[in-house]
Amino acid sequence: MKRTGKSLYSAAALAAMALFMGGCATSRGILDVRVDVPENPSSGKAVSIVRVVDNRHFEEAPRDASIPSLKDRDIGNRALTSRAIARKRNTYGKALGDVLLPEGRTVEGLVKEALTRSFREAGYRVVDNAGGSGEGAPIEAEIEQLWGWITPGFWSASLQFEAKVRIKGDVQPFQEGKTVRGYVLLHTQGAGSGQWLNTFNKGLDSLVQEVKNELTTR
Repeated sequence: MKRTGKSLYSAAALAAMALFMGGCATSRGILDVRVDVPENPSSGKAVSIVRVVDNRHFEEAPRDASIPSLKDRDIGNRALTSRAIARKRNTYGKALGDVLLPEGRTVEGLVKEALTRSFREAGYRVVDNAGGSGEGAPIEAEIEQLWGWITPGFWSASLQFEAKVRIKGDVQPFQEGKTVRGYVLLHTQGAGSGQWLNTFNKGLDSLVQEVKNELTTR
């Protein structure tokens, strides 16, 4: 049977996806996701991000790809869950290897970077209250969700990212605590590290923007 140019292209794209997901997807991948943090503004209310806690719920074999999990069902290993950000899947959607931040990096640290950027871009000075200076209003955050996942399709795949962070502190509108969500959905012909990194960057940008919206619309 003669193939059209489109079908040849799609077949090649699926083959490339299968190569990445089949050849590398059973292993543990490392993705160095970072948030660019700007300098403090010259003036503005001072805040201090004193506590960020990772309270994500991991499952051994979730039915939904958006639920955090680890290969080998190693969800009790805090050294791994603190760095886990995604799960790879094959072309049939079966969960395989996972994706972690590098050694020395954690999801808590990543969210702290995102919050620091959000507050500074909204006109707040983010300071360190170490040593009991008490200069900045204390801000606490609880990570309810931060995960990336892939949904394979016949012609392409979709990469998604979702973060939910509950923020509480002496700043409107977070006095009573409020959950802010960042989300992105991207369609792709491949699922290499570049596509994953792009998804996380855009997803974290979404979270930063939503926090800024809360701080500036009051």
